[in-house]
Amino acid sequence: MIIDVGLWKLLMNRFGWHWIPAQTLSFAFAVTNGFIWNSFWTFRGLGSGKRHEQYARFVGLNVIGYLLNIGIMKGILIAFTGHIIHDGKHEDMHLNIAKGVAILCVAFWNFFSNKKWTFNAPTPQEN
Repeated sequence: MIIDVGLWKLLMNRFGWHWIPAQTLSFAFAVTNGFIWNSFWTFRGLGSGKRHEQYARFVGLNVIGYLLNIGIMKGILIAFTGHIIHDGKHEDMHLNIAKGVAILCVAFWNFFSNKKWTFNAPTPQEN
């Protein structure tokens, strides 16, 4: 989350990026970092698949999380502005609230979906 939010804010505030491309790049960096930490710490010892197969599943589920994140943020920004298409820069407070709500919602999706599918320990029948 720190990489995602930190890079997202840096790209928007320092380099003037729109929030969606900034979120896309921050997601790409954060998902690889997330896989490393989840495979060695959160879900250590779980799953028996090859690392590249686990990574592909992890990325796939996190792409869904990314789309949920963008959708939640966009919905909240629409609620704040009343506009589906916004031609100006959003207020920082609105972006921060949208990002915070999206993080809370998507964190549950990412954790439980990866626990169930990416790092799922094999059942005795699968061995």
